[in-house]
Amino acid sequence: ADSNTSKEAEGVEMAGLTREELQLKSVAELKEILKREGYDPAAVRGFEKAELVEKTFYLCANPVAEDEFPMPLYSNCLAQFILRALLLAGLLLWIGSYLASWSVNAGFLVVLAAVLTYRNIKIGREKAEKKRKRR
Repeated sequence: ADSNTSKEAEGVEMAGLTREELQLKSVAELKEILKREGYDPAAVRGFEKAELVEKTFYLCANPVAEDEFPMPLYSNCLAQFILRALLLAGLLLWIGSYLASWSVNAGFLVVLAAVLTYRNIKIGREKAEKKRKRR
């Protein structure tokens, strides 16, 4: 429990570090800070320490917003997405069976799936474009 508490305290401490405090840390410590912030420290190569301090300061001061729901239907994993899609399809077919024939319901479900797929591809491309612009 004490090690988790100390790690949490270090995480809170990382957000408020100044350039001078970062300058006093070793390169290994700077890479560890980047790792805790969610960056790949192996990708940080070929920088002088001053540049590494500057990049670490900037990245820690401006954290990347994490996408809470990276998948469609407000899902955060593939299993959750599949279950929600099956529930939605079953619910639409069941409610639709009182309003129209099964073939009309199936057609409606296919059209709805196609529209949602197009929308999700478009959103995925927009997210990728925003991510590309941040780099």
